[in-house]
Amino acid sequence: MIKGVNKQVLEVTHPESPYFDRVLFFVSANGAETDEEKLRGAAQKIVSSAQKPPKTRRTKEQILLNVIYTICGIGAGAVLMLVLSTVI
Repeated sequence: MIKGVNKQVLEVTHPESPYFDRVLFFVSANGAETDEEKLRGAAQKIVSSAQKPPKTRRTKEQILLNVIYTICGIGAGAVLMLVLSTVI
């Protein structure tokens, strides 16, 4: 449930990130008294230190299924060409 609470929000645009257009920081009551430039600097430090998500590795089962699907697709294409060549 959202109640009528007034919070300060700091928006940081980070165009270098391929994943995010902007980042929103909700400033705590203690931080609201701090200078805006200091808040922006801290926010930029957090944004720039964030790492890219790790790449997921494909499992052996996924690789095997891709190979099987590829072989089945090639086989279906060959059968289709054989059928079309006998009809024409």
